[in-house]
Amino acid sequence: MKTTWTVTILLSCLLGACATNGQLPSSTISFESNLFGKPQQIIAPDNIYQLSEEQRQAFLQYFNNPIRENTPPHERVSDYLENITVNFTYQGETYTAAAALDNFSGNCLSLAILTTALAQVVGVETGYQLVDSAPVFALHGRVIYRGQHVRTKLFDPEWLPPGEDRWVLSRPGLLVDYFPSEGDRFVGNISEAEYMAMYYNNLASDAIASEDYNIAFWLTHTSMELAPDNVSAMNAMAILYRRVGDVAKAEEIYRYGINNMPDQVSLLRNYRVLLIEQERYKEVEEIGKSLVRLQDSNPFDWLHAGRSAYDDGNFEEAVFYYKKAVTVAPYLHESYAGMANAYYKLGDKSGAERELKNAENYSNEESTRSMYQAKLMALSNLNKGR
Repeated sequence: MKTTWTVTILLSCLLGACATNGQLPSSTISFESNLFGKPQQIIAPDNIYQLSEEQRQAFLQYFNNPIRENTPPHERVSDYLENITVNFTYQGETYTAAAALDNFSGNCLSLAILTTALAQVVGVETGYQLVDSAPVFALHGRVIYRGQHVRTKLFDPEWLPPGEDRWVLSRPGLLVDYFPSEGDRFVGNISEAEYMAMYYNNLASDAIASEDYNIAFWLTHTSMELAPDNVSAMNAMAILYRRVGDVAKAEEIYRYGINNMPDQVSLLRNYRVLLIEQERYKEVEEIGKSLVRLQDSNPFDWLHAGRSAYDDGNFEEAVFYYKKAVTVAPYLHESYAGMANAYYKLGDKSGAERELKNAENYSNEESTRSMYQAKLMALSNLNKGR
């Protein structure tokens, strides 16, 4: 029996100081599951926060120690996390709260989940923020990942809102993050549902890389139930249908996302790949024109596009996307480094040298600056030997 899932897409703005309640008119697109097999048992959102009794008691023993009775509850949660994460290994794995503690590792999303789990035990309210930090790219099989950085805010439970004649920009609290840096830039607050959708989308991406399309479909479906306007999940759905041979459905999803969703760069890029595979070059050209006209305020979408174009051997196109990233966020050294690589492939060694110098100037870390300096020296020696 064929099962049809319908997801309502609700568009909302996430790029201000907080997510707005305004929504564009909704529309629907159906996802048929007959190509992916029977529904899989997906971990429920509440179970992601579940701690073992031993883990829970260890935290409560710390939290309820009389020596901390004058410390506000949200500070006690933060202090406990600071103590136990000293030996944590920052890895790309997305774990549940219990698994993060068992493995003493996990990515920023795992830390957010663990923070929430501990806060829930003692009734401390949490919020979530999306942050622009150094972009993280990883290649697994035929899947390119672009990392998104999430951090948690532990709200002060003792704070009382001011009277109606006063306006507060942000509720007081403590931010919990792995490696905060000066380069981090606040993008916007996101809801718990939106960050949980990222959890399922991460697992779905791993499943796609492993070519386990059955579990990937149901994980992506769960992600879209939580946050229907999640562009990453929409992309994943299109990729899944293309991988199992339903190219028409994949194209329908791409077209729908491009016409209805705010972040279009990745959708256009992946749709372009589909069109190239079908040798529909006139439409490929139109997609290229759409990307030229597009004004996307997220530099990491342009960085991702530049990296993809470079990997495809389209070096002039890669330069174009990297320049877009520089226009939006001139402080990211990765954009200049990407341009330098593309210029080198195009035989423009002076351009490569210029952009490497820019990358060095905008880098905050000594190790990264040293790497760029070494590349500049090698390039200079190469130019002298011409």
